[in-house]
Amino acid sequence: MRAQPVNVIEKGVLTNYLVGRQPIRDFGASNGHGRAAPATPPGPNLGVLLLKSSEPKSLDELKKTMMEKVSAEGQPFGYRVVTMGGTAPRLLYRVYPKDGHEELVRGAVFSELDVRALRNDLSAAGNDPLVSNRLGGVSTTIICPSLLFDELEVKRADTSKDKLPDYSAPPLEKNSFVATKGE
Repeated sequence: MRAQPVNVIEKGVLTNYLVGRQPIRDFGASNGHGRAAPATPPGPNLGVLLLKSSEPKSLDELKKTMMEKVSAEGQPFGYRVVTMGGTAPRLLYRVYPKDGHEELVRGAVFSELDVRALRNDLSAAGNDPLVSNRLGGVSTTIICPSLLFDELEVKRADTSKDKLPDYSAPPLEKNSFVATKGE
């Protein structure tokens, strides 16, 4: 069966499921979302996940809302993520609501960024969708705008177990890096 568009959540309420070849209770027909990795049986899986809001906000509105929430809670700063790498931020900025200046934060991860955070702590979405292609057993495309969460825990990344690569020193030869004129 050809995959059909499925609105899984409408106005914050779970209304549908991705259904493969095996029907589930209350959803007796397939909507064509049985996908499989090589050498594995098919199961319900998404191909393209599109997150969008019925009331999208601009990036400036999201930042203003975030700074108002941070000030109202008496917190000294909030966070703004520019890009994500899985569940870890690639670019994370600490934003100070008093003057709006930003500082780059290095070596941080989110403690519990999961479906529960999307369900409970998501308060606004932007109007700037970003496409992310995820490779793996079953390839997936995620199209998601900027998101504003009421609360997410940011913690220091545990890099103590990261092992640096072990490379031998390059050979040093007498004229290995000499440039000549006119060539």
